Amino acid sequence: MTLRNVGLARAAMVAIALATLGPAVAGCDDASSKGPGSEPASPGATTAAAAPASTPAPAPEPPRAPDIVVDASTVAVGSNRVATGEPGLADKVAVFAAGYPMIAGNTVPFVAMRNAKPSHVAAVAAALKKAKATGAVVKSEARDNTTQKVPLSFTTSVGDCTTVAWIAKDAAIDVWPAGGGTAKRIIKGLAGPDMTLGAEAMRKQWGGCSSPELVVGADDVMTWGLVFDLALAGLQAAMTHVSTAVLVTNAVPGRKLVLE
Repeated sequence: MTLRNVGLARAAMVAIALATLGPAVAGCDDASSKGPGSEPASPGATTAAAAPASTPAPAPEPPRAPDIVVDASTVAVGSNRVATGEPGLADKVAVFAAGYPMIAGNTVPFVAMRNAKPSHVAAVAAALKKAKATGAVVKSEARDNTTQKVPLSFTTSVGDCTTVAWIAKDAAIDVWPAGGGTAKRIIKGLAGPDMTLGAEAMRKQWGGCSSPELVVGADDVMTWGLVFDLALAGLQAAMTHVSTAVLVTNAVPGRKLVLE
């Protein structure tokens, strides 16, 4: 073999070797091009980048007064129940009410069913006063089947000219001034206490008196619904200036009113 042929054979062998080693050499060049400080990405990095942002915890609900409901047999204060026939009803309800937020220093709403006794609703109002509430708003169903509300005052004294309206056990309505005096009596109507004439008697009684309260109550043989209707009639009467009611259980028509 001539030297020229030997040279050609060697050149062919080098070309074959380079073709075989090319991918490996290229891989080395790629790795080296990343720099001395480069490291392969870890599998966790991709996972972390793809993970969604964490959801913030929901804000806590603001404190609220308990749901208070009084009916013919029970007073419910949140999850607590007190039978209306138990002695010391106001004190027992006050114990539960005092354990809840938004009672002390606040005007507290509650619901009274029409079939409750007037004294039971008055006991709930007294319980809220004992629990240091500043007032209350009682919600009940009115005669037109709508839900209405009457604001209640916890005042311990009213002016002598303040109007007192009382439903007697014979369903008559008596109206007189808190300082005492002759009571105006409206006899029972065909469907019970005559609220229309009762409202007119209240309007006449508070003429010339600037007291913002209206004192209302009834004999306990009557239902709370009738007392609520009477208070609502007074608060909604034409040219009225009264804005809140005071519940009583011990009024005597014509006598000077004594608040407990």
